[in-house]
Amino acid sequence: MKNSVYRFTVVIEPCEEGGFFAFCPALPGCHVQGETYEETIQEMREVIKDFIEDYRADGESIPEDEVTVTSLKVAI
Repeated sequence: MKNSVYRFTVVIEPCEEGGFFAFCPALPGCHVQGETYEETIQEMREVIKDFIEDYRADGESIPEDEVTVTSLKVAI
């Protein structure tokens, strides 16, 4: 089987207690927490792969990433 490449938006936030929390809006329930930014990214890749494998095993289509990311400048 040919490998497929998927691109998903991932939100990564620092945690108050240290480390990072990441989630993928297109894949509900897909989230991880890591000690370092790099660890969090690697864990997120693995969890996304697992989600895709589960979707395939269940015969479901892979959700599309429909998130729009915008940086806003706000003057007060």
